[in-house]
Amino acid sequence: MTALYVQSESGGPAWQVWPTQDAIPDGAIREASSYLFELRDSDDALAADLLIDDIPVEALRSRQPRVARWRWTPGFHAGSVEIALRLPGIGVRRIEITTDPDLRKLTRNDFDAMVREVLEDTFALFSLSSFRKGIARQAGNKPPPLARLEFLRSRIEEITQTIAAINRSPRHFLCAEQVTLPSHRAVRATGPEIIKSFRTGLIRTETSQPSRLPAALSGRLPAQITIRQRRNSVDIPEHRQIKACLRSWAAWLSGVADVLAKTGRSEDPEMLTTAGSWAVRARHLSRRLQDAAGSGFMTEVTDGPAMLQMSSLFRNDPVYHRFFRLWQDMNLGLAALFGDFLQMPLARTYELYELWCFLRLLRTAIQEYGPVGTDLSNLFITDASGGVTISAGAITVPVSPDKVLCFQRQYREYWIEPNGEGSFSRVMIPDLVLAGTGFNSPAGQVIVLDAKYRINDGLNDALNSIHTYRDALVQEAESGEIEGIVTAAYLLTPHSPTLSSNFKTTPVPGRLFHPQYRGKFRFGAITLRPGMSSDDLRSTLQAIVADAIGGTNG
Repeated sequence: MTALYVQSESGGPAWQVWPTQDAIPDGAIREASSYLFELRDSDDALAADLLIDDIPVEALRSRQPRVARWRWTPGFHAGSVEIALRLPGIGVRRIEITTDPDLRKLTRNDFDAMVREVLEDTFALFSLSSFRKGIARQAGNKPPPLARLEFLRSRIEEITQTIAAINRSPRHFLCAEQVTLPSHRAVRATGPEIIKSFRTGLIRTETSQPSRLPAALSGRLPAQITIRQRRNSVDIPEHRQIKACLRSWAAWLSGVADVLAKTGRSEDPEMLTTAGSWAVRARHLSRRLQDAAGSGFMTEVTDGPAMLQMSSLFRNDPVYHRFFRLWQDMNLGLAALFGDFLQMPLARTYELYELWCFLRLLRTAIQEYGPVGTDLSNLFITDASGGVTISAGAITVPVSPDKVLCFQRQYREYWIEPNGEGSFSRVMIPDLVLAGTGFNSPAGQVIVLDAKYRINDGLNDALNSIHTYRDALVQEAESGEIEGIVTAAYLLTPHSPTLSSNFKTTPVPGRLFHPQYRGKFRFGAITLRPGMSSDDLRSTLQAIVADAIGGTNG
């Protein structure tokens, strides 16, 4: 039988991906590796073509006439890819597989968490700004950014799983309804129901003797008797709201698919590939939601508003509560929020991590130092349709009267900068800078934070950047001498280290995280990873400042 397989070029097991797909273990197919696709037992192997995300894959020569081979190197790409297999006489068969991040990085779940928290932080910061306009839901006539599509896609997978879980045991209630039956079928009719039915309809008189009716009826009986009976019903408000939300999301995705399909007709090959692939995916996701809205108990549910209202069911039942949380995520993903940082696929997670660190620490700094003196006017741009764009270039945000948090601030040569602070070699752009006074220290502080989305040994290569910032950012003193302005420099990373009691016996990269090491050298690394609570974030910020102002030279 003709089948398509994939396996690592270095060897190991092969997994069938067509016509049926094997369960591929997590981490088996990951970025920065090389894989082979083999089409086996095909009479048309020489004429077969393989495309991934509409890009032809490198074809290899096969020694067997009934086998076609291709080499695929994902590069630094993690996420779902669409495989198109073209066979003469069969047409195009599309398969979808998922590549995992490199083992030195975190997972797709962390990408989703970062997108969610970027959106949440944006809404929270926007509410603190001088803008007094809500962020509207994006209309379906504009292509949404890629990061939001990736985020929505992962949410929809969970939504369909949650609907399937609800389908297995949906909540229901006993409802009473009035049913009119012929008298010979109303065997459970009560006396009051029979007497009430005399008021309407035809009255029949019994002719047979002796009478089988109670004496009080005098031989008469209504031809039709209306009785009140109870039955189980799943048509509850929560189910009506869930069904309406599923249909609303499906309609939005269908509209976005049409827009992406039109965008895919662009002459730009990269735009053609990306938009065309996402148009197909959006239609597929729309169909999945439509199918969920019309499956199982949903067929008995009537229409309702496409908005969930917190109830005891959503609050107390774990499965329904999970859907409520997913609804909140979908609201974030559907909001009209734009920005260059959202135009990146999962493959460029490290760029999203940089902005995520900035927004997380900005929101935390406002909580820590208070909103007085905070000016967010440089952070947002609004449009007439209610959309919001985050300015993700060089941004300086005052977070109190005497402190600023900078994102990708440019330090030119110090003799060019108006304030005399800059580089003595070349333009330098650290990811984040927390600067100012009032840190329980008489002197001003310049704390450089460099966000690196790496873990384990990948952190060793990142040390050069903070060494450079600490040594090369200077100012000219009144005496004419050149002195450094950086009081502390740290890496921000999702890595969770293992520490010993003494930093001298802790190997790198764990040594960089050791409180003794950071306090002694005002240098090192700080853990900042998706999913951290607000309390953990405030503790992290406090630790950064405490290390910066409390270092020793001994």
